[in-house]
Amino acid sequence: MSIVQSIYSENAERVPIIENRRVRDTISLRKSIAEKRSSGITPVIGEFKRSSPSGFHLPEGIGLAPYFRKLAELKVAGISVLTEPKHFLGSYSDIMEAHSIGLPILAKDFISNVQMIRSAYNSGADAILLILDFLSKDELNNLLDFANKLEMESLVEFHDPRFLVNYEPCDSCMLGYNRRNLNTMMIEDNTMEIIDLIHGIPGPKILESGLKYGSIDRNLEREFDGFLIGTSLLEGQEAKR
Repeated sequence: MSIVQSIYSENAERVPIIENRRVRDTISLRKSIAEKRSSGITPVIGEFKRSSPSGFHLPEGIGLAPYFRKLAELKVAGISVLTEPKHFLGSYSDIMEAHSIGLPILAKDFISNVQMIRSAYNSGADAILLILDFLSKDELNNLLDFANKLEMESLVEFHDPRFLVNYEPCDSCMLGYNRRNLNTMMIEDNTMEIIDLIHGIPGPKILESGLKYGSIDRNLEREFDGFLIGTSLLEGQEAKR
């Protein structure tokens, strides 16, 4: 069993956030991405994470509030916050730290039940991540429907193109290609082949993993609507506590 499969099996043990701690209505990540593109700005979703089984560890001295302010200064389209607690050392409280910035917030987690979506919503998230490679079509649709009822958007990502058959575009969806194989945690870059597969699929398309801020290939900018970037931003900034 891979680490990610273990995470999914442990989801039922996660303590839900029952109290609604939101201080504002949801903000559209899709709209923010479109506005950046129309302004000639590369739409980036800047990620915050503390650790990763792939080998990343948060550089010493980085504070959440200064880092989120730094992302706002960089004119990112949104903020991704990794909330899985055991293997990524995340927390729903990290979402609340990003609230004051006024940007759409993506709760990045291994979501498999509606309680996790409700916890993300109650903590202030505007969008959630759903992973095609680990969810059945029925599971995916149920989670999408629940998120939509909360007026949340969904980034539906895949790595293995075999699972793309379960994706149905919707007005609150974005399609993401994650270049990292979450079973092995290794980057397996088949981006050019994937572009051909997803070219005709409607809606925003997001490229994830292994990207360097400020050096995205122009060919990729033509093919993808946005880019999720974490490690290069976290390692390359100097925000302190």
